[in-house]
Amino acid sequence: MNLSPEPAGKRLRQPPPPRRPMLHRIFRADPATVRAALLFLRERFDGSAGDEVIAKLELALAEVLNNICEHGTRYEAVRLGGRPHAPLIHLCVARHVGGIACAVTDDGRPLPASCLDMHDLPWTGPAPQDAEAILLLLEGGFGWFLIQELTASLCYFREGRRNFLAFVVPVAEPPAQVAPAAGGGLNQFSPNCSG
Repeated sequence: MNLSPEPAGKRLRQPPPPRRPMLHRIFRADPATVRAALLFLRERFDGSAGDEVIAKLELALAEVLNNICEHGTRYEAVRLGGRPHAPLIHLCVARHVGGIACAVTDDGRPLPASCLDMHDLPWTGPAPQDAEAILLLLEGGFGWFLIQELTASLCYFREGRRNFLAFVVPVAEPPAQVAPAAGGGLNQFSPNCSG
């Protein structure tokens, strides 16, 4: 029984409300498709949070997705012609009260356990003074530091041949003004909790 004047298929194709956008994309892990997904993400989530939050979201996802492109290819899975098969990425992002939740799954190589250890910047000493010292700085290690700094509730697990990574980019919102419920200041959700 459909109570809506519009057909169900048409309703499902409409984008979510602008303040609570959602996104789901499936794509191969290569730089061009990652770039396209990030551009679409920026467009979809524009205005749903402050510019700084959207920039953090984009940077965290860029690091995660580029890591999959660079390190996730399983060389035992080869396409016709002998080229390795790039991982298939599923990206889900949803704006919630208090944050933007992200879930990334892929069928690439497992994430090394050390990636989820708390990281400091790879270089913590004084700034190098000459070009030769700069060339000796580590190339990697900044990505997971950035991801950990920009996100909350970061979690990972592997099931079968798929990696599952989830996190939230926090959004500070002004506290909602809740009027006291009738009945002596108790809140509307539970008669045993004061509001």
